[in-house]
Amino acid sequence: MHAHSMENMQKFYDDYLQPHLCEIADSVTVLDIGAMNVNGSYREIFSDPKFNYLGLDLAAGNGVDIVSDSPYHYPLPDNCADIVLSGQMLEHCEFFWQAFTEMLRVAKPGAFVVLIVPSKGYIHRYPVDCYRFLPDAMPALARYGSCRLLSSWRDEESEWGDIVAVFLKPPKRREISSPDIDATVQGHHGRHYIEFLQAKISSRDAKTHLEIGTRDGASIAPLNCATLAIDPQFNLGRNIIGNKKRSFFFQMTSDDFFREYDPEYLLKAKIDSAFLDGMHHFEYILRDFLNTERYCTPKSAIYLHDCLPVTVNMASRDVNDVAITGKFAHWWAGDVWKLLPTLKKYRPELSIECYDCPPTGIVEITGLNPANSVLIENYDTIIEEFSSIELTPEALQLFLAECNIRSSAI
Repeated sequence: MHAHSMENMQKFYDDYLQPHLCEIADSVTVLDIGAMNVNGSYREIFSDPKFNYLGLDLAAGNGVDIVSDSPYHYPLPDNCADIVLSGQMLEHCEFFWQAFTEMLRVAKPGAFVVLIVPSKGYIHRYPVDCYRFLPDAMPALARYGSCRLLSSWRDEESEWGDIVAVFLKPPKRREISSPDIDATVQGHHGRHYIEFLQAKISSRDAKTHLEIGTRDGASIAPLNCATLAIDPQFNLGRNIIGNKKRSFFFQMTSDDFFREYDPEYLLKAKIDSAFLDGMHHFEYILRDFLNTERYCTPKSAIYLHDCLPVTVNMASRDVNDVAITGKFAHWWAGDVWKLLPTLKKYRPELSIECYDCPPTGIVEITGLNPANSVLIENYDTIIEEFSSIELTPEALQLFLAECNIRSSAI
């Protein structure tokens, strides 16, 4: 352990946990992998009585509560830890990816997994010293472990060039084949958004579909039409092409895609339906909407995700503001809700229907006009007008009431 490592773990605590301590009612289990106190321990950072700190290592010693006889299988049940930490350990682990997989196994759905690893430094065997990590290793681990990389940074002041990464194990997703599950805990009372989208797109007999923010492909897997998926970091763990005769995947930002490619040329037709679920910031979804509409027809439909948040924290631009406990833990919609008042003001001719799909709603927009340039011409004005607006609890309730949210039981 060295001073900079403690400082970086403290930064994780300050950014991700400290703002939410008042929300924590139950004990939070923190599991430290490689916890033996050698010149210091993260345990002192988690001294608040709300944290149940457990140290695991391969040998008994100071700071060790659990001794494991294997670096790749811990004597713990699945989904038992709220936070999993590991600092200055993976470089000493011959098959570090296996250890990372084990960390994810014992982490609860929605849990943080925090790694601190060196990017440089002299050989220091304990009992072996196998690796140094570069920044690209952290997104690669996220893809390997099918989890989300919330943030990552390199400490330039550290003698070891510490790479710090904060991962999120995906929260449990409601299985769309189990209608008896209470969807109210997700924020809305209707059908799961993927099930609803599939039904809507099928009813339109869409021949082509574009999607921004595909990630694991769950939303396009059920479709049989030609699809075009855009995501800067795909995390596909299964075959999602199915019976599709034509399917395109572009691992890049949507801005770069529309700058470099023509979806109509690729799909050999206009876009019949589109699902926008990309970056959770207003300016991004505004650009995604106006860029997508250009390749649609008046009979097309664009579907929006995350535009109907049910808490103020969920609607924050900063992901660090979201709740980390309770029934809305880790749900983040961002401020994409601003697109709805924008369209109502600048494009009043559009038909906008809002549906109660958990967790953060689905919006269907029809009556599109590919030739309309109002949003492009007024883009800077719109951003300036809406960028500083924030929701209060009262404003959120008024916003949702004005959306006239409909039942998704179609």
